Amino acid sequence: MKRLNFLGLLFICAWSSSYAEQEPLPTPLTLDYVLDLPTSMSPEVMRQQARLLQAQGHRAELNAQDRVQFDLQARLGKREFMGEGQDYNMAALHMGLPLYDFGRTANQDQAWLWDTKARQYQLQAIEKQFRLDLMQAYFNVLLADIHYRVENEAMAIAYVTLDKVQENHEIGRESDANLYASEESYQKAFVKRQQAQANLRRSRMLLANAMGRSDAVISRVSLPDWSNLPEKLLKVEDYLALALDHNPQVLAMKQAFEASGYRVEGARAGKRPEIRADAWIGQLSSYPDVREGHYHAEVSINVPLYDGGLTKSRVDRERAQRQQIQANLYQAQQQIREQVTNLYFELSLLDVEKQAVQAGQTFADFNLDYKRAIYENELQADLGDAMVRISQAHYDALAFDLKRALLWAKMQALTGQDDLSEAKISQQTNMPLE
Repeated sequence: MKRLNFLGLLFICAWSSSYAEQEPLPTPLTLDYVLDLPTSMSPEVMRQQARLLQAQGHRAELNAQDRVQFDLQARLGKREFMGEGQDYNMAALHMGLPLYDFGRTANQDQAWLWDTKARQYQLQAIEKQFRLDLMQAYFNVLLADIHYRVENEAMAIAYVTLDKVQENHEIGRESDANLYASEESYQKAFVKRQQAQANLRRSRMLLANAMGRSDAVISRVSLPDWSNLPEKLLKVEDYLALALDHNPQVLAMKQAFEASGYRVEGARAGKRPEIRADAWIGQLSSYPDVREGHYHAEVSINVPLYDGGLTKSRVDRERAQRQQIQANLYQAQQQIREQVTNLYFELSLLDVEKQAVQAGQTFADFNLDYKRAIYENELQADLGDAMVRISQAHYDALAFDLKRALLWAKMQALTGQDDLSEAKISQQTNMPLE
């Protein structure tokens, strides 16, 4: 059954990979489509899934050691019996079954169960990070598009300015210094425009690569819907409580810590007895009718008396690993607290940043109307940098929206929530680990 599950998983992974290579991308590409891609596209996710399969194989191996085992035992030998040399041959079917080992196997099973839960939480954390990386790559494409518009308009204005300065310079109305300054300004604007144009393709190639579609050509992308973002910011203590209770990385470390306790107990069980049943059927010796007969069955107990300190060394090793896991857990909790705190105060400043963005948009609109009025009254030859200010204001507004969405997505991932607007804060007191 486990082999079928393993083969089925491999088939699903292969099918999803080939499906992603053949399915054409929608036009325009949407954020929902990108985030709905199977996480098996990520090498890190595939690696963690392989670790889960390895853990299942290890448990199957342990379970097999606890089941009935059959083997054929044969021997060609000689022995001395009552001063007489005799043949000592054997050919028999052996059946062996461990009956009870006083907790050794039970502790191994429990350790495996908690380790499996830890790996599953680690898989969740990796999947969340994969989606955050996809979101960031998608947002980079949106920013690259509007940034190119800003730099392209700035270059166009620099070119028009240079052209006028060249005309005036030819008739002696502009100095050489002004001409060279205009040429320098244009070249700088042209370089920025070329860099922005290169970033159009670069950001799309990086997004396609992150999606596992390096062969795909991404043309247009659509703006996401911001209506589902939380509108109210809770207290920082609330987000810290959510993160410590539900963050996948913290939960994975907690499960690993529990597993380490069972491994310590399993190591201690090395000094405990083991009871097993064995039976042999066949020719047990060269004289079956005289001595050993044709079958033999027994229940035996093996009581360790002295192992040279082997059990103690194993216990010490497992306890040291348990202490290391506990330290890793405390470190993970500290890091999560730090990340949540930093995110919280970034989110708390969004309202102030929004006011600044809105003020910039208001000024850009007013400045364009003002420059247009001057232009229409022939008091100015062109609209100057008013169009660039409008595009820059649009860029700032989009960058703000994308930043806000990414911050909330990171907070959602850190707190282990699917929707922070519906998050329920646990009122239970966290018990310290022993």
